[in-house]
Amino acid sequence: MKMNEQDLLLKLSEGSHAAFVSLFEYYYKDLVMFAGTWLRNEQEACEDIVQDVFLNLWEKRKEMAQVGSLKSFLLKSVQNNCISYLRHRHIEDKYAGLQLSESGKVSHETEHYILYSELNSRLQEALEQLSPMQRQCFEMNRMQGMKQAEVARELKVSLRTVELRIAEALKILKQCLKDYFVVCLLLIH
Repeated sequence: MKMNEQDLLLKLSEGSHAAFVSLFEYYYKDLVMFAGTWLRNEQEACEDIVQDVFLNLWEKRKEMAQVGSLKSFLLKSVQNNCISYLRHRHIEDKYAGLQLSESGKVSHETEHYILYSELNSRLQEALEQLSPMQRQCFEMNRMQGMKQAEVARELKVSLRTVELRIAEALKILKQCLKDYFVVCLLLIH
């Protein structure tokens, strides 16, 4: 979806609910994923943080016309809220062995997350190219972390069928995402 962010920001600053909804729908999913890099396995907390960021965006809408890059602003806001959440949780759970430093394993450079967001969008488009069975096997194995034998048992198909579907899916995804190889390298380093 192509949108004119500056026009939407201007409309938002004037109190347009439609502009707010458009921005919310465009950025919400990526921001929840970004929060998930900070708050592993805490989907509800990620969603709460992103919703708080959008609530703040609405409350400060009159100031938004001057924002240069809304995406950078939103990413930084989510990052700051995640850090605050982790600090608060660390205090509450200090005896449970939670360490704020564990979040340091993730690269926190905004540029990487912008690249990640773009790559993820392209991955979602590439996944649309798979047949339903290829996609199901691929997602169960590669995204949910299930072993191929577990996928076969769950779907009540042979292990060989699962192997073939995943191989076909990888071939299609490789072709669809070949132009994003450089982006992948940037995300790794």
